[in-house]
Amino acid sequence: MATIKDVSEYAGVSQATVSRVVNGSTRVSHDKKLLVEKAIKKLGYRPNSIAQALASSRTGSIGVVVPELAGFYSGMLQAIEDQLRRFGYHLIVTAGSNDECGQKQAIDFLLSRRVDALILHTQHVSDDYLIGLEAQGIQLALVNRFIPELSNSCIELDNELGANIATKYLIDMGHREIACITGPLSKSDARGRLQGYRDALEEADIEYCESRVVEAGFTEETGASAMNKLLNRDCSFSAVFAANDHMAFGAFEEMKKANLLVPKDVSLVGFDNILFARYLTPGLTTVDFPIERMSTEAVQLILQKLIKKKTEVDFKLSPSLVVRESVRKHITNI
Repeated sequence: MATIKDVSEYAGVSQATVSRVVNGSTRVSHDKKLLVEKAIKKLGYRPNSIAQALASSRTGSIGVVVPELAGFYSGMLQAIEDQLRRFGYHLIVTAGSNDECGQKQAIDFLLSRRVDALILHTQHVSDDYLIGLEAQGIQLALVNRFIPELSNSCIELDNELGANIATKYLIDMGHREIACITGPLSKSDARGRLQGYRDALEEADIEYCESRVVEAGFTEETGASAMNKLLNRDCSFSAVFAANDHMAFGAFEEMKKANLLVPKDVSLVGFDNILFARYLTPGLTTVDFPIERMSTEAVQLILQKLIKKKTEVDFKLSPSLVVRESVRKHITNI
């Protein structure tokens, strides 16, 4: 195996010069850099990654925290890794679960491994905690979250627009009594989606009815519970906007138990466009969450911070509606 000494002798430069090239130092002339790079390629030299990290204070690794490793987040992780590998970075991934303690532990674990930067999909840690991390010099990219003090580190989805598009589609299909199952309103994305629903009603001169709105927890179980509450309330509805697909699935199952058919009796729209949405019968109309593109933007932001790579970063992404068979035109009986 070739050594740094072999490279220096082949290139006709000092070992210190080879070390500077390997560690990305700018204190090397262009001609010498080319000689060293040619020697490295010819001899097949591979730097000692541990020694390189100690010399440069870089480990070549990026830490990623997601709530869970499967389902919705698998595409996100694949997109991040595909992008980072092209620039010589590797991922260290951990699931922070859906609570503050778990997410903080995950972040602490990654920092103990001396990652060069963090990409975080964390909704439960506080704004102040994340602001404090960046104040310590830790490079961050926050996915699906917006904090005004960290606006240059946040890649977010226009949740209000997505919910507005979904609700407006139901209105355009003739529905005026539209129920809404929200996510936990402690989360900014859930609040944004509720606001988009309300805005669409207001734009169509439809009165907002609190009885048609139930807060749930972004899970199938809470979606089913929310639908059960709606069915037992003294309010009619011909359509439901569920603020994520998992809650839509739960609502769908609860309606089936009540002998209500989708879309014959009740139309249903979700949000996220997770893989299973297309396999539901009927296929679920939903708002597409561009998670892979969001991941790509987060990587571009991290690269911009770490290697001063000049690139355009889209900090706020626009969702789109995916129309399937879970909505039918509503004709009011007069």
